[in-house]
Amino acid sequence: MSGAETADGGDERGARPDGRRVFFALWPDDATRSALVRATKRAVQLCGGRPVAKERLHVTVAFLGQVTDEQLASARAAAPVAVGAFDLTLDLLGVWPQTRVLWLAGRHVPDALNALESELWTRLEARGFVRDERIYRPHLTLARRARPVEEEVDPVTWPVTELALVESLPDGRNVHYEVLERWAL
Repeated sequence: MSGAETADGGDERGARPDGRRVFFALWPDDATRSALVRATKRAVQLCGGRPVAKERLHVTVAFLGQVTDEQLASARAAAPVAVGAFDLTLDLLGVWPQTRVLWLAGRHVPDALNALESELWTRLEARGFVRDERIYRPHLTLARRARPVEEEVDPVTWPVTELALVESLPDGRNVHYEVLERWAL
């Protein structure tokens, strides 16, 4: 079983036939998605990369990779995690040079998000899932194959109220995400 989504924005291509590709994520509402697109539109245009579709914007909390139906049921049992709703302000833009991923993150990670990620992984590990050893770097992937841009973004404050379990499904050359379940924080 896979550890975690690559913290540096590694490719999230669709599922293989031997399981379902799933992850836990913060899933923005429509108003937040629109605000994120408005705040980053110029940077995405300037980076020359392949933009991530608005409906696929999210922040991964725990990437599980390929799972069987039995493992999926076990992962579902790890949620909900009651950390309470919190605000996530996204105000820092960057590009990882190795993967050429344009990302948006917060200069400050809320304590509640760190607690959510830590507690969720504690529960998942108890169910046999393997955590990536890298430090958790919450971010929103905006574009792939991007070049660095010198662009400021207006901060977007996202009122985070729930955790989602999401499946990544092949969709031609891209992926489609389907939210399988949501839990209030």
